[in-house]
Amino acid sequence: MQHARKMKDYVASRPTPKGIDVLCGLKHFSIITYAVPAERFDGIFPERFKLDTVEIDGQSMGLISVVPFIDVDFTSAVFPFPKFTMG
Repeated sequence: MQHARKMKDYVASRPTPKGIDVLCGLKHFSIITYAVPAERFDGIFPERFKLDTVEIDGQSMGLISVVPFIDVDFTSAVFPFPKFTMG
């Protein structure tokens, strides 16, 4: 029997920002995934990449995701940078 898993056992501490690390608040973030017939991807990706597929109603489908969001405060996490506001 598996032991109950606790989220706290898998959460890592946030590393100290360095180099080109940024902070970025997002609004209306969403991940939308579509299942598309796998052959529609032919010739689009380099050969070294293998398309992950799922079978839906007997048809091989590739998954493609879009990620819409509004960036509200993209800024350096390390260096001071002026903040710009709209309005």
